[in-house]
Amino acid sequence: MAYRNLRKVPKLCLVYFSIDKTTCIVETKKITRKESGEAFSDVGPESGAKVTLRSNGKLLDAMVIASHGELLILMFACVEG
Repeated sequence: MAYRNLRKVPKLCLVYFSIDKTTCIVETKKITRKESGEAFSDVGPESGAKVTLRSNGKLLDAMVIASHGELLILMFACVEG
């Protein structure tokens, strides 16, 4: 079970769109690596990773701020903060 947990891909990611300076929570399966176009199938994206997201037929460039496990910590810090 420990190996499986290491290989688990987070379900959600918080991404930042520099074009309009907004953030959004998206499903990890909807984003791909910007440089290679590959999906995150083995491990989740790291914070700061450059990704591409398809929305309404347009390809949008974004940067990962946090993934699912980190999101919970981030949200808790914002509420307390």
